[in-house]
Amino acid sequence: MIQFVITGFQNFFAHGFHMYPIFIVVIVGCIIQIIKVIIDLIRYKRFYMGHIFASGGFPSFHSGLASSVTMLVRLNYGFGSVFFAVAFAFSVLFAYDAMNLRYETGQHAHYINDLRLELWTILQKKEKWLLKERIWHTPLEVVGWIIFWSLLTYVFYYIYFIK
Repeated sequence: MIQFVITGFQNFFAHGFHMYPIFIVVIVGCIIQIIKVIIDLIRYKRFYMGHIFASGGFPSFHSGLASSVTMLVRLNYGFGSVFFAVAFAFSVLFAYDAMNLRYETGQHAHYINDLRLELWTILQKKEKWLLKERIWHTPLEVVGWIIFWSLLTYVFYYIYFIK
C-alpha cells in the first residue's frame, strides 16, 4: 500500500505540474473557507483564523463542495451519464442536510444552551461555554451558493482545461 502511494507521488511529480479536476475542488473549498472567515470578520468585527478549519457557518462548505463536484462531473460526462446522476443525488442530499437536518440540530443546541444558562445561574458559575446554534442554512442561501460554486467551478474548468 505504501509503495503504491509512493509510486503515485513519483509519477505525479515526474510529469511536472498538471491541473487535475481535484485541484478545482480543493481551490473551491479553500475559497469557501476564506469567505467564511471574511464574513465572520465583518459580522463579529474580529479575526479568528480557526474558522478556516471550522465546520458550520456561512457559506456551506459541504454544499459548495458537492455542487463543485457535480458541475465537474457534468462538464466531463454530461447530463445523461450515470456519474452525473450519482453526483447530483449526493448534492441534493447535502443541500437537504444543510437546510433541514442541521436546522433541527441548531434547535437542539438552542434548548441545551437555555438549560445550561439556567444551571449556571443556579450554580453561580462564571464560565459560560455554549453550543453553536446557527449551523443551518436557509433554502435561499443554499440555492444561491450552489449556483455560485457551480459557476466558479465552470470558470476554473474552462480556464484550466479548455484553452
